Amino acid sequence: MNTRNPVACFAAACMVAALGAYAPICANSAPATAHGWTANGGSACEKYLTPDVVGAILGKAPGPPVQTDAASCYTGSIYISLVVADVDVFKLEIPRIVGAHPMAGVGDAAFWNHAGALSAVKGHQRGCNISVIGEGYATKLHDQALAQKLGEICNKLFSLP
Repeated sequence: MNTRNPVACFAAACMVAALGAYAPICANSAPATAHGWTANGGSACEKYLTPDVVGAILGKAPGPPVQTDAASCYTGSIYISLVVADVDVFKLEIPRIVGAHPMAGVGDAAFWNHAGALSAVKGHQRGCNISVIGEGYATKLHDQALAQKLGEICNKLFSLP
């Protein structure tokens, strides 16, 4: 696989695939503006996982946000990863993903699963994956309610330049 950061891409793909969610497209062939947009992922937790948002999702307060790389971060057990993805490919893959529940109102196409993951795509360059994983953190929201809350974050990220 020709990637900008093979270790980060592989780790993100494994995490998302393990949850039954959409695997990110991690290729260098994407336009520079697409990779520039994914750089918003590193600071997304600090900006969008505010105490109110995290409090609505998790049963206990997490530690401070951690940036894992330029495109990914986490706060407690909430992980955000921005990827280069194409809506046309995404739409073709959704029916093949076990446990995927398509949803409207997030990007151009999105789905959630019962494992606490949401994957969404906007246009032909922007993908957003948010998962709530890990032990020690109970969630107040589940299934579609959790997906709606995570989708709000993806939509805010999609609105960035």
